[in-house]
Amino acid sequence: MSDPANSRSEAAEERISALLVAAARAAHRSGTGFTLAELVEPERYRLSEIERVAIRRMFVGLVGGIEDEMRARLLTEPELPDKPEFAASLGAAHVAIAWPILARAGFLEDDELANILERRGKSYHIIRQLRRTGVTDENGRLDVLTQHGDRDIAAHAMKLLIAESRINERFDDPRLGRSDLPETVDHRLVWTVAAALRDYGAHVHRMDGVALDRVVTNVARRMLEDRGDEPPVDAVAMRLAEKLYDAGLIDDPLLVEALNGARPIFYAAMLAVRAGISFEIAWDMATMPDVPSHMVLLKSIGVERDVASQSLMAMLHAVLAENGKADEVAAEWVELYDTLRPEDTEAAMRPWRLDPVYRSVVAQLAAADSGALR
Repeated sequence: MSDPANSRSEAAEERISALLVAAARAAHRSGTGFTLAELVEPERYRLSEIERVAIRRMFVGLVGGIEDEMRARLLTEPELPDKPEFAASLGAAHVAIAWPILARAGFLEDDELANILERRGKSYHIIRQLRRTGVTDENGRLDVLTQHGDRDIAAHAMKLLIAESRINERFDDPRLGRSDLPETVDHRLVWTVAAALRDYGAHVHRMDGVALDRVVTNVARRMLEDRGDEPPVDAVAMRLAEKLYDAGLIDDPLLVEALNGARPIFYAAMLAVRAGISFEIAWDMATMPDVPSHMVLLKSIGVERDVASQSLMAMLHAVLAENGKADEVAAEWVELYDTLRPEDTEAAMRPWRLDPVYRSVVAQLAAADSGALR
């Protein structure tokens, strides 16, 4: 006859093992897996409706912003071919040119841009849900960072507030601008829009392609040269988090306050700095629609159980937008939090510390090998 105590202990060990395996395996599922076409086509998505609408709105706005600037610059170019109909089209700001052309031809695939759009769509969805469920502390520590005695911290806190307002100026109005893109992505997108405008002039208005090439490429080059040095919001959040970490100010209550204040980007940045991982990895681990990865990350940086439980619940409610299901999923794992051993937690973290491209290819090769064995 088996000992009930031993049976319970064995069951707990099995569940801990399952949690650690789930957290490690999730590393190979992170990343979008979406193409740009899937992100913008309504009939082909595996996203929530809120995320899909936000992504499309951000993408249209991003392309439109680049196009508007390029069209305005073209109209002031002395070398613009003398074609009144083309100039009139460029001046009709309410009529999009580049987006319809690129949508019809099929956007050139850009995995980096797809990742940015998916991450921003997800953050928008999470921010909306956290605003509904979070309880912001008035005069909390985050609110007064802009008046911190350390001028460096105060300056970086102000930069983060500005960057956060830039990506979501008004509620339900997600934004994405050129300054939110890495230079490589911005470079590809500016040239893509330039090619679309060139195509429009050559095919719709029967203009000379060589003359168009000269004036359009000159404008595109100047736009890239004039790009500001405003960093993306996640980079701003990481810089502030690094300053706070160096000052010994990133403690458990500050993590909870960030989630309660609907600031998941800053929350992920603080996790990243405390864990010594990239923002992208911390974001993926914290926002997966299950608990093990987020839980392992919190355990790896020594977050107390009560704070971990609050953080897991808050994020899962925001990601799933189904409180009943979120509570059920989180409760299944949280009770194991105190029993996780440091060596087991680190083993589960190891795959996450690998380069994302490396992890992705390892997963693809494993899938290919599995298919070949069948």
